[in-house]
Amino acid sequence: MRDTREKEKLRPIYLSFASAVLAGAATVFVSGLVLVDAAYNSPSLHVSLETAAAIIAIVAALLLHGRFTQSHAHNDLVLFYAFALFAVSNFAFSALPAAFARSYPDGVATWAPAVASVVAATLLCASARIDNAPVTAARRHLLDRAAAAVILVAVVAASVCLTSFGDPPSASPRFSPGEWTFDIVGHHPVLVLQGLVSALFFTAGVLFTKRAEETSDELLKWLAAGSIVAGFARFNYFFFPTLYSNWIYTGDVLRLAFYLLLFVGAAREVAKYQNRAAQAAVLEERRRMARDLHDGLTQELAYISAQTKRLAALTSEIVGDEVPVDHLVTAAERALDESRRAIAALTKPIDLPFHLALTQEAEEVAARIGVEVRLDIDETIEAEGQTRETLLRIVREAVTNAARHGEAGQISVRLSNGRGLHLEVKDDGKGFDPIDKRGGFGLESMRERATALGGEFRLASSPGHGTEIQVVLP
Repeated sequence: MRDTREKEKLRPIYLSFASAVLAGAATVFVSGLVLVDAAYNSPSLHVSLETAAAIIAIVAALLLHGRFTQSHAHNDLVLFYAFALFAVSNFAFSALPAAFARSYPDGVATWAPAVASVVAATLLCASARIDNAPVTAARRHLLDRAAAAVILVAVVAASVCLTSFGDPPSASPRFSPGEWTFDIVGHHPVLVLQGLVSALFFTAGVLFTKRAEETSDELLKWLAAGSIVAGFARFNYFFFPTLYSNWIYTGDVLRLAFYLLLFVGAAREVAKYQNRAAQAAVLEERRRMARDLHDGLTQELAYISAQTKRLAALTSEIVGDEVPVDHLVTAAERALDESRRAIAALTKPIDLPFHLALTQEAEEVAARIGVEVRLDIDETIEAEGQTRETLLRIVREAVTNAARHGEAGQISVRLSNGRGLHLEVKDDGKGFDPIDKRGGFGLESMRERATALGGEFRLASSPGHGTEIQVVLP
């Protein structure tokens, strides 16, 4: 059956807007109005959350590195550095201290995650603004050395974090978000950093949404939504800094949601790579088959066609028209056309839109035979599977018959979508009487193909007035 439904994807702006509404609602009703006591004190859950965030950030960084090796673009390289820093920060400054510290660390352990988040979020915003121009090898090596130095500093700072236990901590592990008084004495700069990170994430979300709308990049779409959620997470940390305690609250849940959205985007990106690799393998196999057909079957059919034409000419000179050699010529030419069509179909892109495929099919046949074809095809029509193949074959057969048997000088092909899918092929050839002559195998083939899909085949022709073929599919 014909499938005319458009496969619409969720637009980036809609996904970003939905993420902002949900994250904002959670912030207002849970943290702002405190309608629900969602605070939960669990050191083990806190460690699990930090570990999950670190693992997803590492996977995302590896994926982005692979993406960069394919594109060599500046923005992909900066995006990779951003998530590499997120990965190192989450693992070294959050997951390890939370898992191995006997008491919750302070000092460097408080400042390091905030500073690393500011730098990483800044890189995130920069990647959304930088163009996709290729990176030179020299600049890439320079940036790699700079990144290695940053990672080394992060490792050293992580070692300090594990041995730095201040008194008092920035937020006591025993504090309850529901009883929080918005007062962290001596640590206001840390909160300012959280507010700055929140603003950077919101900015990155807007920039990535705009870029995803322009490029239809699947990864950037999910990254845009995740950045907005991360902005609300850091906004919650500004008032309820559970990042520095064993409590789980709104900010922690939203931060995990950011990494989950990033994971979804990464999974879809991997799926796209796999699909692209599969299509490349299929296309390569199709090209191999096309080469084999061209070098084997098509060459033999071309030879048979040429020799049959010579035989027809000799037979006509010797015995007249008594021997029906013309049927052999027609059969040889039809077989040759079919082999050429198979080669053309095998070398065309797999996902070629239907209106382009139909246009190419008609123009290729018309150019080979030497007639003019006029096309009026509704570009919004999409056909798949058997319907697509049937319409392509009918158009090919109708144009061929009009030129060879009808001796047409001009052929018009029209495809519209009204009460069913309507195909019309009309020529200005010599025509024939459908009552006295029902037509050859070509007309019967078109009729059978149309009725096999539950459609209707109509033929109108008269001597000297051309032929019109109509196919209506439900």
